Amino acid sequence: MREALETLVLNPASALTAAVAYGMMLRSGATFGSLLNPWGLSLPLWVAGYLAVRMALLGFVDGFVWALAPRLPALPSRVGPKPVFQHKINATDVAYLVVNSTVEYVFALQISHLLWFAPLVVRAPTSLSLLNGPLAFWMLLVVDDMLYAPLHRAMHLQAVYRWVHKHHHRNTFPARGYIDAANEHPVRRPLANLFTAARPSQVAHTAGLHVAAVLAHFGVKALGACFNHTGYDVQLRFCGIEYSVRAHETHHRKPNTNFAQYVMFWDKLMGTYKEYESGVKASAAAAATPANLSKPDAARLPAWADPAVEAREGRVTERPQPRAG
Repeated sequence: MREALETLVLNPASALTAAVAYGMMLRSGATFGSLLNPWGLSLPLWVAGYLAVRMALLGFVDGFVWALAPRLPALPSRVGPKPVFQHKINATDVAYLVVNSTVEYVFALQISHLLWFAPLVVRAPTSLSLLNGPLAFWMLLVVDDMLYAPLHRAMHLQAVYRWVHKHHHRNTFPARGYIDAANEHPVRRPLANLFTAARPSQVAHTAGLHVAAVLAHFGVKALGACFNHTGYDVQLRFCGIEYSVRAHETHHRKPNTNFAQYVMFWDKLMGTYKEYESGVKASAAAAATPANLSKPDAARLPAWADPAVEAREGRVTERPQPRAG
């Protein structure tokens, strides 16, 4: 718990995020209360809404993932003779998950309030069309990754990574669905949500936007994030959309690649796209002896990991840095 408090409070990224949020509140005339509770709910209703969102994410979204997952093939990296390393959940992880669950709920309140009152969003069922429905849904996915991929890449800059995103990458082979997807430093959530909230307005000014397209977008986005952090081989390609769990596992194993989520065109444009490699040799199964299983398997680890420690202790740590001469 001490680690969680130190990384949350004694963190320049946390201070900067708080300062920016305060500045935006002053500029818009909003209060802290309206930020947390834009609908003006009573405390019992606010708490009930929080529990309802938790049930929706864990029960329906993540529940759907785990109902379908056993019927899907495992990723090639998960079927080798050597089990992949799994980071154990600790107190810091739990603290981050609790904070992030609150951030998610506040974002849900804000985006629902926006969709209910925004004049650019069409809400009447009879007004749904090919432009403001299917086309707008496709554009939301494309614009989402157009903004998210560079932001995600910026989080991997050396000056930013340790403060914002390193915690999420402690798990090289994520497998717990929503738990691993949401297990990140809380500073990252407001940054990503700020970009997400801007997308409906951008699409509404082009193709028009029906509320059904926005809801479908958030549903697909939540399912994609959960599946991305499992070990199951889900792939989906249509009209430029290239979603695959393989791409995101590659990102966790090779952190400077595959920053997009479902439009890998943006990674190809940035020169950061990398094809999936299982890291398991074809002859590995035949060579699976106790002696061989204890040997380091460097191809299954990110470049920064120390394969000797992984083989000896079953955990992933950074390579020791050479001392300056």
